Amino acid sequence: MRNTMKRLALLIIVLAIGAGVATAGCGHKDTHEGTLKSVDSEHSAVVVVVEDGKEVKLTLTAKTKVTDAEGNESEVSNLVGKKVKVVSEHAEIDSIVQIA
Repeated sequence: MRNTMKRLALLIIVLAIGAGVATAGCGHKDTHEGTLKSVDSEHSAVVVVVEDGKEVKLTLTAKTKVTDAEGNESEVSNLVGKKVKVVSEHAEIDSIVQIA
């Protein structure tokens, strides 16, 4: 019985590690288009209201690129209230681009 419990615990650990590795670099990108509702710089978060009225909360990272409608780098706070396209992976934002 003791051996069975050890094997079961080991199997659970191996499956948990495998699941983490499988999703870590999956490369799946999500794209959200809508209005940038708010920026919470304390928590590095933004809220985007998408077309169906749902709010999507995403996380800013040090690598997030923010671009205005002319293609220039911008502060994310300058885009509040404007239409944007946000590309993210696992809710971490790769880019925010203002759209016309």
